[in-house]
Amino acid sequence: MRGIKYLTFFCLIALVLISSVKYSDSTSVKAAEQETQELPKIGSYENFKKILKETENLGVTAYGVFMDAAIPASKGLVSQAAEADSATSSSKSIDHSGTNVQVEGVDEADTVKTDGEYIYKISNNQLIVAKANPVEEMKVVETLNYDSQNFNPVEMYVDDKSLVVIGNNYNYYNTDYRETTAEEDIKGKSMILPPNNFENSVKVLIYNLSDKANLQQIREVEIDGSYISSRKIGDNIYLVNNKNIPVYRILEEQEELPLPAYRDSADGGQIKRIGYEDICYFPGSTEPNYLLIAGINLESEAENKLEIKTYLGSGQSIYASLENLYVAVAEYKQEDVSTPVSDDSANSRIMPSILPRTLEVNTSIYKFALHSGTSEYIGKGSVAGRILNQFSMDEHKGNFRIATTIDKFKNNENQMSNNVSILDNGMNVIGSIENIAPGEKIYSVRFLGDRGYMVTFKTVDPLFVLDLKDPRNPQVLGELKIPGYSNYLHPYDENHIIGFGKEAIEVEEPHWSGEGTIKNAYYLGMKVALFDVSDVQNPIEKFKLEIGDRGTESELLWNHKALLFDKEKNLIAFPVTVHEIDYNNIDQHDYLARKNPQLAYGRPVFQGAFVYNLSLTDGFKLKGTITHHPAGKFADLQRYQESSYERDISRILYIGENLYTISNSYLKANNLDTLAEKGGIQLLN
Repeated sequence: MRGIKYLTFFCLIALVLISSVKYSDSTSVKAAEQETQELPKIGSYENFKKILKETENLGVTAYGVFMDAAIPASKGLVSQAAEADSATSSSKSIDHSGTNVQVEGVDEADTVKTDGEYIYKISNNQLIVAKANPVEEMKVVETLNYDSQNFNPVEMYVDDKSLVVIGNNYNYYNTDYRETTAEEDIKGKSMILPPNNFENSVKVLIYNLSDKANLQQIREVEIDGSYISSRKIGDNIYLVNNKNIPVYRILEEQEELPLPAYRDSADGGQIKRIGYEDICYFPGSTEPNYLLIAGINLESEAENKLEIKTYLGSGQSIYASLENLYVAVAEYKQEDVSTPVSDDSANSRIMPSILPRTLEVNTSIYKFALHSGTSEYIGKGSVAGRILNQFSMDEHKGNFRIATTIDKFKNNENQMSNNVSILDNGMNVIGSIENIAPGEKIYSVRFLGDRGYMVTFKTVDPLFVLDLKDPRNPQVLGELKIPGYSNYLHPYDENHIIGFGKEAIEVEEPHWSGEGTIKNAYYLGMKVALFDVSDVQNPIEKFKLEIGDRGTESELLWNHKALLFDKEKNLIAFPVTVHEIDYNNIDQHDYLARKNPQLAYGRPVFQGAFVYNLSLTDGFKLKGTITHHPAGKFADLQRYQESSYERDISRILYIGENLYTISNSYLKANNLDTLAEKGGIQLLN
């Protein structure tokens, strides 16, 4: 008996040791996979030209100097207020909403922010600070005008200590070029940009919020290039820029142009150029741009100066988790295949015939580890196809998931399909689902935990439910085909997801070849649907609402930050411009409208916020609408007065018991429960 006890004891010890070894091994493997990689440096101007020449020979073109604000986002299963507190560390003294973001704890810049007492708004090249709570004390307390600074504010961050304004700074028309010296002319240089100037840049202005009626700028950072996007994690802001490289001027005209530059008032404020010895490149996959990643720590100006990394490359869209930054860029490779003609051919004097062009699109993803305002390159992955936007990307349990549309242009025909790829810590593809919805393209994607959701569209709107629990064997679980499409997917809970998009109608028309017919789909008004995915193999459209007719639009369809959603309050609100068809006055010159009156474009009848209650039992229940336009005058204003757009509501938020709507020129407060108007103020004079 004692022997059995000893045997059992030693077996337990062995199991513990084995488990410890396994855990140690897995931890070390994960650490090794996450270990930063050393990239080669350009080193010199001559090597720089050599790398550019190699890039030119590869025939790779990178497209991607776009702002990331272009499309969707949302939060997961937590309320916006909780997420905002986590992301911005703002005041928790009163319940208030925050910017609708993709990842909890990772804040995204926007044109409107609140700290629960004040509302901050960027309008018409101005920063406006308005006291919002309590409603009885609503007033504008500060206005900063940037017209005289060649500075265009784009978006901002706010926390309990700082306000950070990010914008474009234009210097090219003020650039004072000097003539080259004789020595420089011998080297083939023509005009030299002074070392104390930028061509164009992104400026970051940081203000102290201790006195909101008298904002004091405490720091200014300027970085070369064009703004892609940024994220804020705690006290750290990560900003990503592209700077174009004029390859022709360098390779053909032998002109050495200024290197990327930056300046930081916390480090003296002088412009500093980044030398070739500090610029890295990605072997075999370079693009004719500079990619600049800057880290700004807001906690201590003196001890945390600007950290900037520069790469020969570019970015199109970014995704950030709490630990990592991913920069994606589409690379287009094209090939012209010509038919050779022999010298003794009867057609030898005729130019070779050109076969149809083949175009291949791949997406490269660069991964960077983030820590306390610094970034370190981890590795690069590549997948076939192109992404839609930031929601095409996600990180979960150390793996990176990405959804792409594959465009294969061959024989003058686009053969589309869609893939979902999963990459490990080292950015190696370990699993994929390929050829989803052939002939269609992705309209929206959302990754949520072990599941993914994808909407494609051609004539109907298939919603695909994806099982991603096993990253090496992802699968399509279910599919729902319904009319219309969703541009943006927002989680309601683990078994329900909200889709925002357009209703659509299928029309059978003569084929362009003149033989037979073809089915085409045309969008109608705005559509909002609640999908039930409890039965993953058989998702259903549980509730649906339609708003307006053809022509109805909402910023939410391309910018997720326009959505206000709070599950605990059963609250959902978004701005809409409603168009309605006058069936008694349809334009007879409109070919589609003559065939089907539903396809006529409506006229504008309303712009403002639609506010709903949403529950799993009652679906969407309209609480009411709010507008900043004079009653009954919207259509006339839209037709005759350009300035009327200043009254278009763009953001909706709540503070305590009040719902606030914000347009460029007006701020209005309504009771959150009854929507009774409680007050309003002009934001612009």
